[in-house]
Amino acid sequence: MLVQQRAGTPLPSWKAVTGDALFTRESGAVAAQFHDPPAIEPYSSELVGADRGIVLGKKSGIDSIAIAAERLGLDVPEERRAELLAAVKKLGTEKRGLVTDAEFGKLAGNG
Repeated sequence: MLVQQRAGTPLPSWKAVTGDALFTRESGAVAAQFHDPPAIEPYSSELVGADRGIVLGKKSGIDSIAIAAERLGLDVPEERRAELLAAVKKLGTEKRGLVTDAEFGKLAGNG
């Protein structure tokens, strides 16, 4: 991020205000409003040179599936999203971590 570059000091990703993960979302409720950044973010990600993104895991929602599929160029019909969401939540819970893009592609049948 811009703050880390200018300061010349790496910061933990979870660090408030300047951490890399500040604009990364797993929550399905937040993903539902991903199209409206001011509704879910304290300030613009561009202000601090950060990237906005959605990650997948046990807290994901239907909108998370749609956003991730679009970002990865995967064809996931709307009628398959609930089934895919259940598989993502199950995998995230089992591995106690986030579902990678490669894992998501396999679950979606594109990997």
